[in-house]
Amino acid sequence: MNPIFRRTALALGLTLSLAAAAQAQDLRISMYADITGLDPHDTSDNVSYSVQSGIFERLFQFDARMKLQPWLATSYTSNDSATEFTLTLRKDVTFQDGTPFDAEAVKANLDRLADQTKGLKRNSLYKMIAKVTVLAPDQVKIDLNQSFGAFINTLAHPSAVMWSPAILKQYPEEAQLRLHPVGTGPFKFVTWQPGKAVTLAKYDGYWQKGWPKVDNVIFSPSPEDATRVAALKSGQVDAIWPLPSDLIATVQSDSKLAVQRDPSIYLYYMAINTQHKPLADVRVRQAINYAIDRDLWLKVAFAGMGKPASSAIPQGVQFYQKQSAPNYRYAPDEAKALLKAAGYPNGLDLKLWVTNATASVRAAQVLKAQLATVGIRATVTPMDSGTRNAKLWGVKDPKAAEFDLYYGGWSTSTGDADWALRPLYATESWVPTSYNVSYFSNAEADKAIAGGLATADPAKRGEAYAEAQKVLWKEAPVAFLGTPDNLVGKRSTLSGVSMLPDGNFLFNQATFK
Repeated sequence: MNPIFRRTALALGLTLSLAAAAQAQDLRISMYADITGLDPHDTSDNVSYSVQSGIFERLFQFDARMKLQPWLATSYTSNDSATEFTLTLRKDVTFQDGTPFDAEAVKANLDRLADQTKGLKRNSLYKMIAKVTVLAPDQVKIDLNQSFGAFINTLAHPSAVMWSPAILKQYPEEAQLRLHPVGTGPFKFVTWQPGKAVTLAKYDGYWQKGWPKVDNVIFSPSPEDATRVAALKSGQVDAIWPLPSDLIATVQSDSKLAVQRDPSIYLYYMAINTQHKPLADVRVRQAINYAIDRDLWLKVAFAGMGKPASSAIPQGVQFYQKQSAPNYRYAPDEAKALLKAAGYPNGLDLKLWVTNATASVRAAQVLKAQLATVGIRATVTPMDSGTRNAKLWGVKDPKAAEFDLYYGGWSTSTGDADWALRPLYATESWVPTSYNVSYFSNAEADKAIAGGLATADPAKRGEAYAEAQKVLWKEAPVAFLGTPDNLVGKRSTLSGVSMLPDGNFLFNQATFK
């Protein structure tokens, strides 16, 4: 080759490479915490699930309103008793390592999720899976060991992802596997620097042609609310989640920024310890519900952005039904009358536990003030998450539970009434087995909750869950508070980022104008 021509060609190549690099579009996201790992099967937090959702996909997923969508599976059939499910799978999908997505891959993943000896954080969610059978490259049959009408919604849980079976085989030990994530999603894993950043890069072989629109996604943890907002305002990041409601005006006042506001299904509540004699009386529990001004709670805790509770199930969850009896409005006189009828005319002294997060403590102080107006004297005890976990979720003897009230929340991450009710209110779910920290037990509620799983028929499931909601609303095992809206702060030129109602972050269709 002529040397001059060769130098010209090299210079042209370098110019093109530099131009391509200059045109690379990065999406920089600041989040409130770091991820805990990169294996969704062994994950239990929304920060990790959100980052993982760029790498991995599920057989069924949710749209922005938590409506179930076929994804890597295109359809399914089931028997009437909800013990057998047959899935048809999407063709022409490959994992990021080139491995084909097929029925064998589904079997490898569901077998791993169902194996209760693995010790993974989400194994128990799939303990109903008895056997997975490959019928054809694009068809798989799943036999359950019990009727489970919520099974398809469970397959849409953020943990129910499809790993490359080649990677599962290459890294049988969890400690290694969690550092080598390979799925079918629009982004490939690049690197994780704990405490600093997680970087993902565009997967050119993604099955949804034309996506993603950005080349790289960089997630950086920033626990301080004000620091995240400052990074957005200074242009260091393109989006922050969540945007604290008390800092929303700072973002709204900047013409270069915008707020993405979406409804949530994260129900806040005050658990009521029914093991303690006064709180075992339904009249006292109802009095607590009448003592709370939910609109004021929303205003102080979440800048008024959200909805007061109207059932034991958040609006937006499948089979939700609004409740009106009792009508838990702010009614101090009614609360006082119930307390008097229950034998507490002079009120009660109760211990209210809360995490030490600023927003939670602020909310607890509002609730304390409201309870005081009806004679309930609450002592607020903030605690770090480790202490909370040990003293609340780690108690093995119900009688050893020290608290009276606990301020917390629950996200129905399957979008189905079963996961909204069974972990919190079924007798089988008492702590430490699951999350029924009220130690609530009611035969009618148990029967209705179980009835919702006994069939795949949506009409019959709806009837069962309607009864469950009616019983729970009347029995008041918790003080039902409400669901705050999800808020994301972002650059005004950025679209396609938001929070799912369950609190997970969506970014796979991010686009800059």
